[in-house]
Amino acid sequence: MGLFSNYEKVGPGISKNPEEKLPFVRFFELYFSHFSRLIMLNFLFILAFLPFAGIMLAEYYMEPSSYAYVILYYVLFVLTGIFVGPCVCGFTKVIRNISCERPIFLWHDFWKAFRQNFKQGAVMGVIDMTFYVAMSIAYPLYYQMSTSNSMFFIPFAICIVCTVLFLMMHFYIYLLIVSTNLSLWKIIKNSFFLIAIVPKISVINLAVTAALLILTLILFPFSAFMLVVLPSFLGLLYAFNCFPIIRKYVIQPWYEARGEEAPELSYADNDDGSEAVFKDTPETEVPVEQPKSSGKGKKIR
Repeated sequence: MGLFSNYEKVGPGISKNPEEKLPFVRFFELYFSHFSRLIMLNFLFILAFLPFAGIMLAEYYMEPSSYAYVILYYVLFVLTGIFVGPCVCGFTKVIRNISCERPIFLWHDFWKAFRQNFKQGAVMGVIDMTFYVAMSIAYPLYYQMSTSNSMFFIPFAICIVCTVLFLMMHFYIYLLIVSTNLSLWKIIKNSFFLIAIVPKISVINLAVTAALLILTLILFPFSAFMLVVLPSFLGLLYAFNCFPIIRKYVIQPWYEARGEEAPELSYADNDDGSEAVFKDTPETEVPVEQPKSSGKGKKIR
């Protein structure tokens, strides 16, 4: 279910959990019950960005002396996506399992998802870094040109819209990578459609992200500790809100079209694809006849 909406309620009936808690309460219960693991996951995730941080530091302390240097810097920057993308896949897989209340093995699950989704993760990581480089060039360029010609405010505004859409698509992209076998093109396309289908969730995620990042920047350096808290908090928020939408509009229809049961809809499924040992099938159970009382002896209540 989402943080502010329930996408899993299918209709009237008797709930197995009659005292179902509000999504907002359940989210924070999930977060604090896995707080230590989420902090460890943050440190593991931060390690993925060490190559990225190294290139940024090199650019900060070494002034560019030629166009060749600038080109080399941007090429190396883009290539860090080959490592960063699969790490985001590992991070997302662990976060998704936590949001679904599945058992997790932090180190094993992270690197297993890293290996299994390396190809798509690496390509998506390179796309992300390329987009970041393109926007880092386009924003100052169009803004400077717009000071002398107001017509350049149009491409500047287009860059802003593209950036917002690209960020919102990432609420779904990596979740789709680790949860489906779709091609990367279909994953990107479905991510765009999911934004249009449930815009409220994307706006909420974006607003919470922007508010926390702005607050962190305003209070820096006193908010430096947030660097080891924010990634997993936001990741869990995205998975908690967006994975039920993926399950409803992507995973479930795919299996229904083939007359199969979606493993993602079963609480008893195992992440390695093995079948559950026992299944709850009350419709096939026969009530046990109780022996008639003889009227003798004590009755235990």
